[in-house]
Amino acid sequence: MADTENAVSLTVEIGGEKYAIRSTADREKVERCARFLDENISEVLHRGAGLMDAYKATILAALSITARYFEAEDDLTRLRARMARRSGSLAEEVEAELAEDAGS
Repeated sequence: MADTENAVSLTVEIGGEKYAIRSTADREKVERCARFLDENISEVLHRGAGLMDAYKATILAALSITARYFEAEDDLTRLRARMARRSGSLAEEVEAELAEDAGS
């Protein structure tokens, strides 16, 4: 209930169409997302040199964004695993040093 009380209404333009949006997300974030999608649709339309309609361009832009999302998610998973290994290794080194100092 509290979320809908904090919702903001705004209008964004995506693919040349205006959309009224009501969201609990930060206004700037919604506008940034709309601009990002609009830019991706424009890029797809530009590459298609006018050979596709806006609906198909929107779908292709969404697929491109989704692919980048999954790549970023995979990168984050790899980074977390790497950081876990490094922190584990560091913890072992610290424990070894502490044990050596305690034994002296």
